[in-house]
Amino acid sequence: MRCDVNDVRIAYDDAGSGRPVVLIHGFPLSRRMWRPQLSALQEHFRVIAPDLRGHGESTVPPGPYSMDAMAGDIAALLDRLSVQRAVLVGLSMGGYVSLAFCRLWPQRVSALVLADTKAVPDTPEGKQARDSMISLVQEKGMEAIEEVMLPRLLAPATLRTKPDVAAEVSAMIRGTHPEGAIGALQGMRDRPDSTEVLRSLTCPVLCICGEEDVLSPPSAAQEMAALARSGRVEVVPSAGHLPNLENPNAFNSALLAFLSGCAL
Repeated sequence: MRCDVNDVRIAYDDAGSGRPVVLIHGFPLSRRMWRPQLSALQEHFRVIAPDLRGHGESTVPPGPYSMDAMAGDIAALLDRLSVQRAVLVGLSMGGYVSLAFCRLWPQRVSALVLADTKAVPDTPEGKQARDSMISLVQEKGMEAIEEVMLPRLLAPATLRTKPDVAAEVSAMIRGTHPEGAIGALQGMRDRPDSTEVLRSLTCPVLCICGEEDVLSPPSAAQEMAALARSGRVEVVPSAGHLPNLENPNAFNSALLAFLSGCAL
């Protein structure tokens, strides 16, 4: 499905019925990463999974893509779908977008799931790393980004024993338009601190993380959960930065248990 919102045509999946759950993917991936969750959740919920601007099958407007702009795309899409309130599930960059959404429209968030992400902004070293990644995309394309990122996104055991998962992640990275990747990198580099947003939320918050995540380790999830008024932590074993793909059964069990326990 596709929908024109703001200055972009957003591609999205909309499956199931009931209380809405929005799945927001990470960088530089697409809504394809949520296939195991779509299957598990659509029996109980209405599941909406968009491709963020510049990613997947969505169009590639000029960058940079601020987290606020991408959150605004989600809000406009929900308006078009007549969804007033929803659960947000954001992984990595999707978590940054979810926190921006919470800052702008907290009343529209019935619960929040932050997966393998951080509430704090980039450090000076982190900003420099984003700039280096931008230069790499400009000079060598997305194949170079795949080579750099794949060993950081997936746990070593995943790379050894689950070639289908590695191939799926590689395909998503290579399928991202270079200008879309650059726009997102600029937006992530310049994103604000969201710790106060997290402190202010009154909705239930789940911070979930792969046990072997080297980009957003379990300690980051624990710090975020401690900031939230009603935060909790789940650590997914045998998984890195993409636990929803690396250990989908454990990820789905934790997600469904959290959603079932929330008065959404």
